[in-house]
Amino acid sequence: MSDILKIGTRGSVLALKQAELVESMLKEIFKDLKTEIVIIKTQGDKILDKSIDKIGGKGVFVKEIEQALMDNKIDIAIHSLKDMPEEMPKGLILGAVTERENPMDVFVSADGTSFFDMKSGSRIGTGSLRRGVQLKRLRDDIEIVPIRGNINTRLAKVGKEVDGVVLAAAGLNRAGLSDKISYEFKLSEMIPASCQGIIGIQIRDNDERVLNYVKAINDENSDICQQAERGFLKVVGADCHAPIGAFATVNGDNINIKCVYYDKELVFGEIDGHKRDAKELGIKLANKITGRLEE
Repeated sequence: MSDILKIGTRGSVLALKQAELVESMLKEIFKDLKTEIVIIKTQGDKILDKSIDKIGGKGVFVKEIEQALMDNKIDIAIHSLKDMPEEMPKGLILGAVTERENPMDVFVSADGTSFFDMKSGSRIGTGSLRRGVQLKRLRDDIEIVPIRGNINTRLAKVGKEVDGVVLAAAGLNRAGLSDKISYEFKLSEMIPASCQGIIGIQIRDNDERVLNYVKAINDENSDICQQAERGFLKVVGADCHAPIGAFATVNGDNINIKCVYYDKELVFGEIDGHKRDAKELGIKLANKITGRLEE
């Protein structure tokens, strides 16, 4: 067993920022902890000319990192939790989650023009089906343009290939690019992806040493919300290509979950209950909303 805690991550600017954030949180508590960040290239990083659903769905950003974890090449794996399928490989668990960053989606234009002030026919870039269908609900006079790439790659397309892009606020904030935001969508306008803004820390299920480290930085509120949102995904399908989103908020002992699901038309749902039943409530909401669509 190495004395150095090896932290596995993708190599994008955002991924490295997230790995460094987790690293600093651990070192704040465990002063003598030695760490090393290990960059791992995923299929999602290598194939940029096809949409995510065409190259295997959400798992394209995590599989190689998970394999490195199973092969003992790293000790913890850092993921944007929204990129992680609900089902994990045998032997791996979600050890902890960080405090949630701003979970909302935001719009970036070349000159700071707000989304609702963009001219008719504007080309809006996004690689997300969930964002695309909700954008068209807000404005059916815009054109949705599929784009891929990391944050800087997508921002570079603004004013050239597209008139604006929609991104996660959390990513821009963590990358130090929040000044680029032209408009932040309200929850009533766009429901985020499940677990958007939460960093997931994945470990081996038999590694008590590492579990003790990561549990010390686990955020209870985010943990409850991710259980609800991933419970929803468990039913609807973690790799489902249909546009789906779910967002949970905790207030005292209560939890509220809002969701969106698209199958020929957009359907919205909502459920309330006790936070101790977070996962079960997410599952119940998913069954309710998919049942409505099947009727």
